[in-house]
Amino acid sequence: MDVNGAARVRQTPVATTLGTSNLLISHANGDIYQIAPNTVTAQLKIPTTVLSVRLATPGTTLLPGGNVINTVSYDTIDIAPQASIGSWNAAANTFTVNTAGVYQISGSIQLSDFSNPNANFAIVTSAFNQNAGGLTLAGNRYTVNQVLSLKLNPGDTVKCNINTGGSDSFYEENAILSVIYTPL
Repeated sequence: MDVNGAARVRQTPVATTLGTSNLLISHANGDIYQIAPNTVTAQLKIPTTVLSVRLATPGTTLLPGGNVINTVSYDTIDIAPQASIGSWNAAANTFTVNTAGVYQISGSIQLSDFSNPNANFAIVTSAFNQNAGGLTLAGNRYTVNQVLSLKLNPGDTVKCNINTGGSDSFYEENAILSVIYTPL
């Protein structure tokens, strides 16, 4: 059908979900095409949370102080990554990037039975390592948060570490790690 002028469709079936449906778009010359919704969102470069992990059973493992680097532990996956974007290794508490993009990485940890006000929390990637200090809270608790935005490539890894300057051992009470991906 070739319409030279305005076109109008008066009745169409109503879709209640996208399912396998496509969207209709028009080219500048007036040609009408169909396109998959995920193709549209990929072109818009909408950030997507691809990983969210947390520690749901806090205070179970005593960690050593004295400048020993401890990998932050997570035992609950709230959002698992799509394999095309990355993978989560629960044994190593490490996210491995499979698709180049901009990644916003946020992490937080709270320590308990901690009397030394000197600790470093680090979001560690194979491309960048950033340490942050935190705040001493009442009741021998310590907390720290950090957010990074980085361009990462396939094979880059992301994890969080905590270490203390003093000799005090401590417990990991609460911990979260969230990764948001934006296509290039």
